[in-house]
Amino acid sequence: MDAQKSTMTFYDIASGPPVHPFAPNPWKARYALNFTKTAYRTEWVALPDVAATRAKLRVPPCRKHADGSDFPTLPILYDPTTSPLQQEGTLIGDSFDIAIHLNNKQSARDGGSPPLFPPNTLALHRTFNAHVDNLFTMNGAVLAGYYMPFDPATAETTKADMARRVGVSRWEDLEIPQGSEQRTKMVAGFEAALGSGLAPWFIRRDEGPFLEGATPMYADIIIGGWLQMMRNCLPEWEELRGWHGGLWGKLHDALEEWAQVS
Repeated sequence: MDAQKSTMTFYDIASGPPVHPFAPNPWKARYALNFTKTAYRTEWVALPDVAATRAKLRVPPCRKHADGSDFPTLPILYDPTTSPLQQEGTLIGDSFDIAIHLNNKQSARDGGSPPLFPPNTLALHRTFNAHVDNLFTMNGAVLAGYYMPFDPATAETTKADMARRVGVSRWEDLEIPQGSEQRTKMVAGFEAALGSGLAPWFIRRDEGPFLEGATPMYADIIIGGWLQMMRNCLPEWEELRGWHGGLWGKLHDALEEWAQVS
């Protein structure tokens, strides 16, 4: 199969102009695509069009809202390459499953590159992914979400939908004002949560910025996806970079090698 026909299509959430990635789970998948040296192109999808795009591609939602209803979101990856049992390519609609798919293809293609998943770590990675998602959702996303870089053309629709989902009457009700006592306490709580719930996992800090020191793996990318959201949305990003001896800034900077937007 020639290069053009084997190029994958990556569906990501479009920010406001200039278009750039900002959501954590698409960032996890984008890092994985670049880490495995996969040829791909990005198909940008406006937030109000995400549900329709997922339905059109016939990719079932893999997440749920708090009330148990389906939460159609991105990323989605389309791999046009086929197996003998397939007439068409493969569509994958979950960032963790995308990483597994890319890791398997990388292993078959090039055994000399560091794998996304070291041998026998899939279950550990799945558990770690849930842990990191919960930590950032409960502490970071509540501080950063109000500042997401919406496209002005669709911002009002997006804000109304998100306000409805979380049970408030207006988008403005979700703001935690910068400089307020409430926000100061929440930022301190976020720092403490990272300090107790994630920083201790970095046991080889004298060897490099990654969890295993000098060698990156998908667990670093899981954190990196959330750090990208913080970089794009959290007003206190520069402060966060310096927490815990600069751990998060060093990890973010080290992952820049795989942060290309294709």
